[in-house]
Amino acid sequence: METTTTSSSSLLLFPCPGCNSQLYFSAKSQQLVCEHCGTKVDIDKATDRIQENNLRQQLAVGGDASVTVEQLVYKCTRCGSESAFTNELPTFTCSFCNFEAVNPVAYKTRIIQPSGMVPFKIDKQQSVDTFKTWIGKGWWAPNDLQAIARHDALHGIYLPFWTYDAQTNSAWSGYGGRYYYETESYTDSNGNRQTRQVQRTEWIYRSGTYDHFFDDILIGGATELTQSEYESVFPYQLQELVNFDAQYLSGWQADVYDIAVNDGYVKAEQIMRDSIHAACVERCRIDTYRGLEVNTDYSNQTYKHILLPIWLCTYAYKGKTYHFLVNGQTGKIHGKKPVSAWKVTLAVLAALLIIIAIIVLANGQ
Repeated sequence: METTTTSSSSLLLFPCPGCNSQLYFSAKSQQLVCEHCGTKVDIDKATDRIQENNLRQQLAVGGDASVTVEQLVYKCTRCGSESAFTNELPTFTCSFCNFEAVNPVAYKTRIIQPSGMVPFKIDKQQSVDTFKTWIGKGWWAPNDLQAIARHDALHGIYLPFWTYDAQTNSAWSGYGGRYYYETESYTDSNGNRQTRQVQRTEWIYRSGTYDHFFDDILIGGATELTQSEYESVFPYQLQELVNFDAQYLSGWQADVYDIAVNDGYVKAEQIMRDSIHAACVERCRIDTYRGLEVNTDYSNQTYKHILLPIWLCTYAYKGKTYHFLVNGQTGKIHGKKPVSAWKVTLAVLAALLIIIAIIVLANGQ
């Protein structure tokens, strides 16, 4: 990976037609909005560039080539100061006056560029209100958590995703178990003869086929979060995808992918494999099953590269990192909190005192 330094004039600014201030995308109005004079500008919501791409052809080309990272210098049009940033950064904020601009060159540092995106619908105030409500709930959390996990760390970011489609054809075989019961005689502890019902299993060989088309298996393309964290705020309503347009990035953070399309497909195929296995289990099972074998052919695999909106707060507590997420389209939330050790200890002691009291009362009667 090479690093060079150049000046940049490629950053996109969106000047207001009314007062020439910067326009920012508003999640509430779904328009570019001037915070100075209130002017609103519509954004084209076309979808013609969102299409499936042949995965086998892309995999035959190979993974992403080594990226040349350029260190760019931008002279802010507002305050005149110069700031450095890399060409991989999709959005840029002046470190002196916080003036924001969009760097469309960032996505050209990757072989595959986004074709579509879902614009933010949840605005800053909604996400902050949600976070305040969430962080204030739960007796087990430490008392100082609200002061540490500050809501001003919550930021909206467009993160890269891959979607995968595939036709699957599976042949399965195994043994389905049917329960039946037999009467068994035995001698109890008093020497008396008794009978009881004992469950037995009849194993029956079974086989069949299972065909399924997987549509839009969604895999996170950035390593900021794990796949399970991404899935914690699913689903996204992908029918609302629009063409990728840098105007939606104005005023927001964004990222480029660092999980290549082939690595994303490995994760997607594992999700498909698990789903297929579960479906075949249900077909093999009678009351239970064993020895299930599944062989699957995958065909017509396709992919899309898209950006999706997430509100993200990352905070550290006693050396451990925690994330709070809000789906920027639907508002679905996910988060984990630390547990207060002294509150757990207090609860255990209280439980022990109750048990001791019950024993004392019982012995006194």
